[in-house]
Amino acid sequence: MHVCMYLLLLSVAQKSKSTEIQFDFEDFDFTTKSAWTDLQLKVEDKTLWVPKSFLIVVSPVFRRMFESDFKERKTVELPLPGKKYEDVLEFLKCTITAALTYDIVLQVLPLAHEYQVKRLLMECKYFLLRELDSTAKSYVKDSYDTRKAKDYVIKYSKICVMADKYGFSLLIEKCVKALSFVNCNYYKDLPDFHKISKDVQNKILLGRLTQVEKKCGF
Repeated sequence: MHVCMYLLLLSVAQKSKSTEIQFDFEDFDFTTKSAWTDLQLKVEDKTLWVPKSFLIVVSPVFRRMFESDFKERKTVELPLPGKKYEDVLEFLKCTITAALTYDIVLQVLPLAHEYQVKRLLMECKYFLLRELDSTAKSYVKDSYDTRKAKDYVIKYSKICVMADKYGFSLLIEKCVKALSFVNCNYYKDLPDFHKISKDVQNKILLGRLTQVEKKCGF
């Protein structure tokens, strides 16, 4: 059983008076109030219903919040200003079972980082590593198709921004290597490329220079 599913079951069991619990983890509905949801997350004027004890277990940030002297300790309603409802809902689903896609990673990775959900961070990292490898293979196959090549480079850059921002060192290394084989004209004007730290940008450009020198026989 997935560890977070087990934790959710434990949270539910603690709030249930029944000795037998009929419960479908993967279909847990955070949009509906139930007997075991004791916390309301307010996001964009909408409500998500969550067992507080579950958040305490999966996130050290929530644990500190609810176990400290902060006013949130006894709260039954917690506003999350600046967050998007769909992003938070997807994040909660992924704390139970992470059925990740590239778009879902874009949604949940910032929240997994903010709330220090280590398991989800790790799963996002490994997903992006696989995604980068897949994109690199496609780029090699379609490198002579300018439009497709640019699309792949845009994805390289987006993945590199995430790797750099969240400190995924192995992913950064792979992004640097991948972009060092790409013509600079493909990414020099990309907005995402300029979101990458100067240190990583310099590594990419140095890698590109090395590849050019090899081709020229220097």
